[in-house]
Order: sequence, then structure tokens, then C-alpha cells
Amino acid sequence: MSNALAIATVTTALAQIIRTAVQSVLPGADVVTERPDSAPLGQPRVRLFMYQVSPNGALRNNDLPTRAANGNLMKRPTAALDLHYLLAFYGNENDLEPQRMLGAAVRDIHAKPVLMRQMIEDAISSETFLAESDLADAIEQIKFTPLALSLEELSKLWSVFFQAPYALSVAYQGTVVLIESEENAQAVLPVLRRGAEDQGVNTVLGPFPSIESIHVGAPEDVGRRPRAPSYPSAQLGTVLTLVGGNLGGEVVRVRFDHARLAVTKTIVVPSSDRSGAELKVTLADDAPAQTEWAAGLYTVAVVVETGDSKRATNQLPLSFAPKMKGIAPPNPVARDISGNVTFTITCGPQVRPTQRVALLIADREVAAQAHPADTDTLQFNVENAPVVTDALVRLRIDGVDSLPFTRQALPPPPRLAFADNQKVTIS
Repeated sequence: MSNALAIATVTTALAQIIRTAVQSVLPGADVVTERPDSAPLGQPRVRLFMYQVSPNGALRNNDLPTRAANGNLMKRPTAALDLHYLLAFYGNENDLEPQRMLGAAVRDIHAKPVLMRQMIEDAISSETFLAESDLADAIEQIKFTPLALSLEELSKLWSVFFQAPYALSVAYQGTVVLIESEENAQAVLPVLRRGAEDQGVNTVLGPFPSIESIHVGAPEDVGRRPRAPSYPSAQLGTVLTLVGGNLGGEVVRVRFDHARLAVTKTIVVPSSDRSGAELKVTLADDAPAQTEWAAGLYTVAVVVETGDSKRATNQLPLSFAPKMKGIAPPNPVARDISGNVTFTITCGPQVRPTQRVALLIADREVAAQAHPADTDTLQFNVENAPVVTDALVRLRIDGVDSLPFTRQALPPPPRLAFADNQKVTIS
């Protein structure tokens, strides 16, 4: 930013550049900062005249708003201006003095299109009225570019100079001059405490963490390459691999929120199981897990903590399947006299009374008998049961089906096969 003397400082600095240029080809030449007119000049001269000032298109509104709703000044207003100059060359036309000076001026302005700090300081020291100019301290540098004026535009420009005959001329634009108001904004309140317990500011760099995908697999397959295809759903005893970015931190937690129930599970990921791009979470299949989890749909998010900063990732959906542990009575099952069969299914985790539960067998979807409390034992009465042999059954809870397969390590390589304990034979 600079004060009101910035425009005059730019003009003086530009005049010095042109003066040095024309004197290199005509030692007696000089530069005068006045408008073109018909007054004769006794020696080769360049008339430098600023004929127009326009708002800078890129920065004209950069400082808005400068005042609060009550009219108080929030920051100093700054005007962004472009300066338009006309360089008219006068001299002996027979010796082509105007053309020689024009060539030298264009050469030096093109070679030094930016006003450097030393050039500005030299201009300030050359004129006493510029002593208070602070343009040399401005962050934005002034750049000069030639203006491609057509013959019509050039004719209109010279028509504003009353009774001034046309002289060989060229136009330049200086951009951008930032003139700051001298009005001071209200001082901000002093800093009384730098963060909690005056420990200073906790600076958090980089973008927010995010997760892109969730892979579900068996614990035995962790670290295998290529990675085995993901299971369709998670269940107790599986391993989740969360892939994303910026997941590193002092403490990293994975939060699971059930879509229908007030069930939330948070797991702290140890440093050995995480990196900035990947987290591994093992879903334990122990006694506490039977009551802490519930089958159904979850949303998964990662919370990264560093110092006092806590950042959460986006959420991804995760289906959590029930695990069928047993079917009673054992195979084969005989229908009663009415053609019905009653199955008792043990599963994990425990099922809440408000959850929707069904058993899928053959072409039937059989709802579970009501249970008033959380339970891991469900009963299903299959009316007019179909006669089937080794029919695969699935337990569906809140829209998520149990996984009807098991992992077999032998013979290698590991593969998935239908689980025998999830097949029934009805006679």
C-alpha cells in the first residue's frame, strides 16, 4: 500500500527511465511532464503526459467491505488504479530524432517493465515534493505495458489537445497503483491469553482427513497381496481396512453409529495399525461385543485428534451382518402333522426387541417370534414348510443378511465355501 504521492512518484520514475533512454541516442534530449501543445521546443524532447486514470479491474473491489454495519472503519480503504501515459516525441524530423528517441524509449521500458525499489527511491530523492512518498515500501510492484491503440483511438486521443498538432507518440499503461486511506481503523482488543492455560496457538496445517473405502476381510488375510475381495458385510471377528487420506494424528478413533438404534461404538486405533492413508480395525468377537454391537446399517467416520484440534472425516455406510452360530433341531428335520417346522436360531450379537428379524429359507421369508428383551436366541415357525435337502438359510436383521459362507484355509489357497451349519434338510 502507498499514500497519495504514489501517482506522482510513478510518473517521475517513468520519466527517469525515458530520459536515460533518449539521452543514450541523443545526448541533448530531455523529458518534460506536460501535455502536448503547439509551443515550440528548442531541442529534442519527449512530452510525458498521463491522460487517463482508470480503476484496476482485478483489485478494484478487493478491499470491500471496509466498514461495519454501524459505520465503524474495519480496515483502511484502498483504491486500485491503472495509469495511462502518452509519450510524444519532438525533434528534427529530417534527422529522424523522434524515431530514434522512440526506439530507445521502447527498448528500455521493455527491458525494465517493472519499477524496482531502487528506481523508486531514486525518483523520490530527485524531487523534494516526493519526500513523503512511501511507494518504495509497497508490496505490489508497478508494471508498464504498451497499449495497442488503433489509428481511430489515437486520433480521438490527440483531438482532446486543443490546437496541438500530432507528434509521433506511443501509449503505455502502468498497473497497479494501490493508494491507501490515511484514516485509521479502530484498534483491535489486546490479546489477554494465548489459548488454554496460555500455551499458545495450536496451528493445524493441511486438509481435512477423509475416508474413501472400507474393505472387510478375515484376520488371516491381513497383509496378503493381492488383497482378497471384500466381504459384502462386516460381522464380529472380521477386520476392517479403511483407506483414505490425512488420517495421521496423535489419537485416531473410528466411530460407528447405528442407523436405527441408539448404538454407538468407538474404537481407538493403535499406532501400529494405522498410517496417514490406511487404518486397520478388528471387530472383536468376545462376550462384551455381543451386547455392544447390533446387526444392521452403520455409518462410519474417523476422528483425528492432534493437540487441542479434533477433526472428523466424511461418513461411509457399512452393513453389519449377524453371525449364525447354530440351528436346532439338527438335520434332518421332520415336519409335524400340520406340515410345520419350528427352528431355534442362536446368533450374535444380541438382537433388540425393536429390530426387524426374518429367516430366509427356500422361497420363504419367515418372521421371528416376538421377544421382549435382548436375546441371542430366536424362534421361527415355518408353516407348511417346504421339503428341501441342504437348503441354505440366512438370517436377516434390519435388512442385512448373515454371511452364508466360511473361510477354508486348506487346501491352499484360502477360499470361501458355503457353511454346513447354515444348511437345513426338511423331510
